[in-house]
Amino acid sequence: MKHRSALMLSSAVMATTLGLAACGSSGGSASSSSTDPNAMASVNVGIALSPPKAIFFGPYVAQQEGFFKKEHLNVKFISMPNGLQTELGTTAGSIDFGFSSGTDSIEAAAQHAPIHAIWSYGTKLDTQCIGAPGIGTAKDLIGKPVGSTGTDGFSITLLQACLEPAGVHLSQVKPINMVRSEFVPAMVAKKIDAAVFHADDAYVITHQLKGAKVLSSEYKVFPNWWYGGVSMLDKYGQAHKAVVIRFLTAMMLADRWMNNPANTNALITLGTKVSGEDKAAVAYAVKFLQTSKTWPNGTGLTPAAVNYTASVLAKYKDIPSQPTYSQIVDPQYANAAAAKLGSS
Repeated sequence: MKHRSALMLSSAVMATTLGLAACGSSGGSASSSSTDPNAMASVNVGIALSPPKAIFFGPYVAQQEGFFKKEHLNVKFISMPNGLQTELGTTAGSIDFGFSSGTDSIEAAAQHAPIHAIWSYGTKLDTQCIGAPGIGTAKDLIGKPVGSTGTDGFSITLLQACLEPAGVHLSQVKPINMVRSEFVPAMVAKKIDAAVFHADDAYVITHQLKGAKVLSSEYKVFPNWWYGGVSMLDKYGQAHKAVVIRFLTAMMLADRWMNNPANTNALITLGTKVSGEDKAAVAYAVKFLQTSKTWPNGTGLTPAAVNYTASVLAKYKDIPSQPTYSQIVDPQYANAAAAKLGSS
């Protein structure tokens, strides 16, 4: 079983490590100093993958297109190596809004961390489990090295989802810990024989490495999986509700912009710049995410998807017990932002 009690025990350490304790929750201090609900506020946003994958493009769009400015927000992006570190920073108060996987929010809730998911930047999976040349099925991975971003979190959970249908247990493979940006070069260099890739990286590896094979298209196998959650410290939201609603309003405007086909070329150009990825890979991922409607139009939070994902984590014994929807999600802020925007 994974031990997510680190979310509770490591918060102070994370705040120091990030070097942001002095400026963390600055959006709160800016908003609380004025009775004006539209007073300029500064917030820290932690993004789980650096450089970002396509599914994380929303904040960059909100910045470039002026949606944060429209909501009177000064936003600082904090690049994080993985979702667990993002959740730790959020729990510590060093990050005001943490973009990570829904599994991190579920595991935090299972450990009674004082945070909730408040919105979803990506409602579905975009991942594929891909094997190196010579790997025909997940059974061929027994005893072989596989890519992982750590013993906890999204990549290891989805790796289990890749192995289980073939009757292979996680203990039968050899996870090699690395940052996600190393997955593609590690497979090309024959350091790992499989990994779970986001859409853009899946495009790169299948086009760059002849003989690489998709072992599982997890976006097809798990269509009800809740992928992306934005988490927030409960006390931050309670103290600075107006700032939270303004932030989510800007993010929903960014999603509307990204889902508009008229903006596809501009989005690909921006995405190529911020990710440093091959333009063809970014174009593939953007169009995949648009077509699959992974970027939500609204709150992006549904009890069915959240509860389903939590049940899978409980099944894999990634969490000691399955938390309820209300323990994982606090939808009040997203509902208020959606109501503010309306359907136009």
